[in-house]
Amino acid sequence: MAVRLGGRVVELLATRDTVNIVLDNDPAVGPKHNRFILRNSHQNYNALYSLALAAAANRWTLVIRIAGDAQIDPEQEAEVALLGVAWER
Repeated sequence: MAVRLGGRVVELLATRDTVNIVLDNDPAVGPKHNRFILRNSHQNYNALYSLALAAAANRWTLVIRIAGDAQIDPEQEAEVALLGVAWER
């Protein structure tokens, strides 16, 4: 397992406190329920949400780095630390 995972955004689910980001990756290598959690308390929430939304709309590959040093585990929730976009060259 790794601390980051990339793929195209297939779902953004906004709740009162979070945005759950689902990528088109194999669920066996993703976090619990294949959802990465972006909390609205994150210091860069607005920028990260905007980037995730732009990636979804434009079908860009979104790379998600999770918080902490633990590896992505299908049995554990994964909180977003950083997002990046990999544009095609």
